[in-house]
Amino acid sequence: MARPQKRRCICSVPRNSEFQPQDCPWTDSVNLTYDEYETIRILDYEHQTQEQCAQKMDISRPTVTRIYDEARRKIADVLVHGKRLTIGGGDVFVCPRMRPECANERHCCHKSEGAADAAEREEE
Repeated sequence: MARPQKRRCICSVPRNSEFQPQDCPWTDSVNLTYDEYETIRILDYEHQTQEQCAQKMDISRPTVTRIYDEARRKIADVLVHGKRLTIGGGDVFVCPRMRPECANERHCCHKSEGAADAAEREEE
C-alpha cells in the first residue's frame, strides 16, 4: 500500500494561472499543479538548491526531484507542441506568514504584508 502524500507548503498561488500561444489555436492543454509551479519558481527562478526547496516546501529532497522532473516534462510538452498551460490544483497549503528562513528572500509573498503590518503597529 502506498504511503499517503504529504501536503506541500507553497509561498502563494501564482498571479497568472493560464498561458497560451499567440496566433495558434490550441486544442489541448497541460495543467501544472501548484507544487510543480512552486518547485520551478524556487529552483529555476530563485536559483536555490533542491535541499533548500525541500525545506521551504516541507517535503523530502527526492520528492522535490520527482516534482521538478514532472514539471519540466509538462513545460517541454507545452513549448514543443504549442499547448495551453494552466496552473492549479494539487495537495498544497499556502504559507500563512513569513517564516524566519524567508527573512532574506527577495520574493517572499509576505514581505509586503509584513511591511504593512509593521506600519500599522507604528501608527498605534
